[in-house]
Amino acid sequence: MKAQGRLAEKRGRGIGLPPRRAFNGPLIFLASLALSLRLGIGGLVAAQEAPAAAGAPPPYVQQSPEQLQQLVAPIALYPDSLVAQILAASTFPEQVVEAERWLQGNPGLQGPALAQAANQQPWDASVKALTAFPAVLGNMDKNLSWTSSLGDAYYNQPQDVMAAVQVMRQRAAAAGNLQSTPQQVVTTQDSDISIAPANPDVVYVPAYDPWAIYGVPVIPWPD
Repeated sequence: MKAQGRLAEKRGRGIGLPPRRAFNGPLIFLASLALSLRLGIGGLVAAQEAPAAAGAPPPYVQQSPEQLQQLVAPIALYPDSLVAQILAASTFPEQVVEAERWLQGNPGLQGPALAQAANQQPWDASVKALTAFPAVLGNMDKNLSWTSSLGDAYYNQPQDVMAAVQVMRQRAAAAGNLQSTPQQVVTTQDSDISIAPANPDVVYVPAYDPWAIYGVPVIPWPD
């Protein structure tokens, strides 16, 4: 990638990832890339017959491929493991806010101490993992509307969201802006592009302009 990663975050030791919800591994593993909603037949009938609750959120509106590409443009070129954590954590926007406030209130926590303290919090494992990436967590908190929209899309259209990530990576690669560096390894298998840290103990968060890096102007969501 031409845009060099400018921020390197040590992985939080002891922070596990969904769906295991176990926190005994030293590395950040790739989170599940699909969510499933299981509802029994009886529950489905009951849900159909029950009247809409007052103040219930509006039904989810299916996003087009172009809209999903806008949503993922700011993070599509992050390493796979980090993309997975962001997508999973975006389905818990309230916890993202709580974690960011907690992180701001504990500036002295670093490394293993940070991981241990984060593991004691009542958040999803993906949110706990992002405490090792304060810049990423802070950006999600600052742009909460985007975070919530990304989470809704990932929850309702997980495969489409992952397809959008691949589309954006392919565009960046075609423009000559996605390649292996001393910080990360970019590999292509069939049409899928993977991005992994060169050093498994360190994840570099790349800094890039979504408007320019994909070869054609891309307006990140929401415009």
